[in-house]
Amino acid sequence: MRVTLRRQLILVVVLLTLTVLWYTNPRLIGADRLSAFSSEHGLIPQFPHLRSSPIDPHVLSIRRFWSPWATTIQDSAPQVDPVNLVYSANIIKPVNDGPREIHQNLVSISDEDEASLRAAHAKLRTVLDAYDHLEDAESHFSGTGVVTVAGGEYFGPFLAGLHMLRSTGSSLPVEAFLADSSEYEAALCEKVLPSLNAKCKILADFLQASNSTATKFKVEHYQLKSLAILFSSFTHTLFLDSDSIPLLDPAVLFSTEAYTSTGFIGWPDFWTATESPIFYSIANMTFPSDLPATSSEAGQLLVDKSRHLKTLLLAAYYNIYGPDWYYPLLSQGALGQGDKNTFETAAIVLGLPYHRVRTPVATVGRMDGREVKGSGMIQHHPNPPSRGEGKDSAPMPAFLHANTPKMNAGHLVDEGDLQDTHTAKHLRLWNSKEEAEKMFGEDLERRVWKEVVEVGCAHAKEVREWKDRKRLCERLHEHVKAVFGD
Repeated sequence: MRVTLRRQLILVVVLLTLTVLWYTNPRLIGADRLSAFSSEHGLIPQFPHLRSSPIDPHVLSIRRFWSPWATTIQDSAPQVDPVNLVYSANIIKPVNDGPREIHQNLVSISDEDEASLRAAHAKLRTVLDAYDHLEDAESHFSGTGVVTVAGGEYFGPFLAGLHMLRSTGSSLPVEAFLADSSEYEAALCEKVLPSLNAKCKILADFLQASNSTATKFKVEHYQLKSLAILFSSFTHTLFLDSDSIPLLDPAVLFSTEAYTSTGFIGWPDFWTATESPIFYSIANMTFPSDLPATSSEAGQLLVDKSRHLKTLLLAAYYNIYGPDWYYPLLSQGALGQGDKNTFETAAIVLGLPYHRVRTPVATVGRMDGREVKGSGMIQHHPNPPSRGEGKDSAPMPAFLHANTPKMNAGHLVDEGDLQDTHTAKHLRLWNSKEEAEKMFGEDLERRVWKEVVEVGCAHAKEVREWKDRKRLCERLHEHVKAVFGD
């Protein structure tokens, strides 16, 4: 009896402690995630009025905006089994960038399932076509800014890219979206980012709409990007992957003719587009005759929500139902399958204007022994002013999508990318100094490493993923000295 009473007292103390934590620091016990979970399953009562600080007004605004669309997207969900591929499409570099040819169909799907997908797509289109988006665009969004998806291993390259953004002279505000409260790092979100005119946004907060349908979507990895762009507070939005590094102040891109005339700028990938012709049947349209030969690359994207809110809603649909249906339909298993084609395709399906940058993507790489390894993709100014004169002139680089390896200070020193696998000699990642100066007008790699070292040394004990890495700052300096001599 005494043991039972003691257990009851312990349980009461634990419950009281959790209650105090809930009142004073809901993020500490994952209240945001618990609230989303309870909305779907009805297991835990929600007490939104008990938050320790007021909810961001923008979050409440987007919840009101998103709730009916969550219902519409849920009601338009595919009702068939996931799409299967006979085999994956080959990746081929086109000879030129247009016009696109219809790719061979590699999707295995019955006529009945194709008709069902067409009906589901048409159901959403009916609502989109009747939607007067301007009032929502003016009510929920304003200003110009940069959006990214960070958290976990993506905080490292994002911090380096944010430092590079500021080094260009850009003062654009930045919103970094995290999947849920488990990715929230107080030291970064409450101190480091605000000092650089950036802030953390938790995607799960926006999905806690009054309609519980909104919490039923499982979104992760590639799918996060479409909702981050849609939920961001900006009207004029530059999305950057966490590993896409701006090389100029991106504010100038919003005043280019390409943007002012269309409200949408996308960049090319290396490879020929490989979407299934069945996709166009599902979208109830004929194959467009004026598409570029290459698929699109979404490491950077400019969107005006006052003109393309419908585009972003349709892109969200393609991403929410991407892994099982629209990713294989739009890429057929080719390299990089994911969100990359969904945004431009949404504009094409809706017949809205868009601009695809015409300058082909260029590469930077490193020599590992006798093997050349690609390290990043150079994307160019959409209405390119030339750098240089005469035969040496070249379109101006605007972004370097440094995806292999990413400029994550902790990963770089621990995962072997900085040294030759045969000799252990420290390597340049982005071509020789001479080639870099020809491409960028400077030794860009040296400039970026300055930011990587500054970030790595300043935040080695703050970034959660770096805390247990030994001698991080010293090893970054050792690499810089070995490669650049200082």
